[in-house]
Amino acid sequence: MSAPWIGPAELEAGARELATGCLAISEADRVLVLTDAATAPLAEYLERASAALAPTRLLVLPSLDDAYDEAFARIEAGIVEDRPSVVLFAARDADDRLAWDGRYWELLDGIGARSAQLPALDAPSLGIGLATDYAEVARFTEAVTSCVAGVRRVRVANALGTDIVFDCDPARPWTPFTGIYRRPGEGGRLPQGETFCSPVNANGTIAASVIGYPFNAATGLLAEPARFEISGGRLVGLSHPDPVLAERLTAWFERDEHAARIGELAFGTNRACTALTGNLLFDENVPGCHIAIGHPFGDYTGAEWESGVHVDLVVDRPTIHVDDRLLIERGAYADPELD
Repeated sequence: MSAPWIGPAELEAGARELATGCLAISEADRVLVLTDAATAPLAEYLERASAALAPTRLLVLPSLDDAYDEAFARIEAGIVEDRPSVVLFAARDADDRLAWDGRYWELLDGIGARSAQLPALDAPSLGIGLATDYAEVARFTEAVTSCVAGVRRVRVANALGTDIVFDCDPARPWTPFTGIYRRPGEGGRLPQGETFCSPVNANGTIAASVIGYPFNAATGLLAEPARFEISGGRLVGLSHPDPVLAERLTAWFERDEHAARIGELAFGTNRACTALTGNLLFDENVPGCHIAIGHPFGDYTGAEWESGVHVDLVVDRPTIHVDDRLLIERGAYADPELD
């Protein structure tokens, strides 16, 4: 299957949906778009869509990958000077440092800004993942959340070797991320579309075709999946044909006491995203699932432990059963009642 054509019209449509559907930018807003030289050609679509609705400034930063402290100082100065009500971050950040930098969120909270995080923004993320009806993304995400709320057992399998069973506690909620950030202080990644929980146990094998931050920029879509062996909810074995990658991954999951625990199970719900690209920003929204090892985001999930590690593992075209009910078959939702 050939890749969908993504041209200026598609990129403009994605930028408009972000501005109007996701963030509801209006003339009462002030918008600050943060970008870098590499991402600026795409960020300019965001600038134009926002500028049609509200005063907007595009601020080009030094590379966060090469000069993080300098880039952060420019971000801080821009926010303090503009006091924007909407902040769009669209720049490369291979280690996802800004999303984990509490100082950034304190700046946004201090002015009540709503925000969108678009690290590693690329053409599919803007021209496919965002160029869709986010009212429908929100509706479908809520429907999937209702469908899986209270489940006790989830099995995920695929043709590449994934076969893992999760035990879920009905008392732990599933949280929908719909991509709708319209109230002061709201924000998150875009494109979006997922619902997630923190399971209480897991046993089996994950064959990951895409590995999240901080590995994603270097690994992309793997020709051969990395295999993660899980027992008792913890990583107990890891392999990949590239021994250097396997060694890096193994060391990463030894960084703290809970770094090797299964922290998150998530189902992608953005049906505009139909196939993995290798960019986590896009791929975690593809119908199917991603599984995170490490931090469980307990504020959402109710898990009572923490880790400085959080690595998403994306499973390609999985079949998923929830309490023996077929939810997803080879990467497509199977239940017509969700429509």
